[in-house]
Amino acid sequence: MIKIGCLARFFNRYEDEVIFAKENKFDFMQLWYDNRGLRLHEADKEFIDTINKYKFPTIIHAVLNINEFKEHIPKLLDILNKLNNKELIIHPICENEIIDEKTIYKLDESIKYALDIFNTNGITVYLENNSKLDPIFTDTHEIEKIFNQNKDLEFLLDVAHIDDLNHLQEMIKIKKPKILHISDRRFNVIHEHLPIGNGDIDFEYIFSNLLPEYNGKIILEIVNSNLDIINSKKIIESLIDKNIKSTK
Repeated sequence: MIKIGCLARFFNRYEDEVIFAKENKFDFMQLWYDNRGLRLHEADKEFIDTINKYKFPTIIHAVLNINEFKEHIPKLLDILNKLNNKELIIHPICENEIIDEKTIYKLDESIKYALDIFNTNGITVYLENNSKLDPIFTDTHEIEKIFNQNKDLEFLLDVAHIDDLNHLQEMIKIKKPKILHISDRRFNVIHEHLPIGNGDIDFEYIFSNLLPEYNGKIILEIVNSNLDIINSKKIIESLIDKNIKSTK
């Protein structure tokens, strides 16, 4: 059964984000983590207590530089245990050195370190593909190498990070994603996350031809207005319903 989540936008109070998610029938929210830690509105002082107070399902999206894994993986494990979360998204970046042919080997070492800790604690790790804005784990050869060498690693496919539909198709052949980041983009812009229908991505083709039996999680990575998020959810739900009816 497909579950659809939205972002916990940290420029809003967490309580308001939970109310929005519940009112619009989202199944869970994605929380942001980076080298500053877990990100919520500054008024929500005790972040862990605040999240646990509302008892709404969450998943953490951790943006980690490949040289920051050893510092932040233990911190993330502590947070996941306190939230009783058993899944983690890692979005790898490389900001403090030149990305070259050696970078993928550093990423592989970092992923192995993370998996060793998280798998021992029953936590599933999803690795997210990048756009060309930060070209690490974006090329299909890199993606294939990482998944071949880390069999317990799962794939989060960010649709807005694709170069084109052929790029998307090749990634799906390498590893079937269990989570999708969904937003739109214009292919002549290197990186953007637009409401569905505001860019060039053919989501009807994706769900009917490339992922016709998709049954995992979908996260709308859209930080625009509430209405943009609601309308994007309706479009994706209608495409999924259409595809389900066509396969019966």
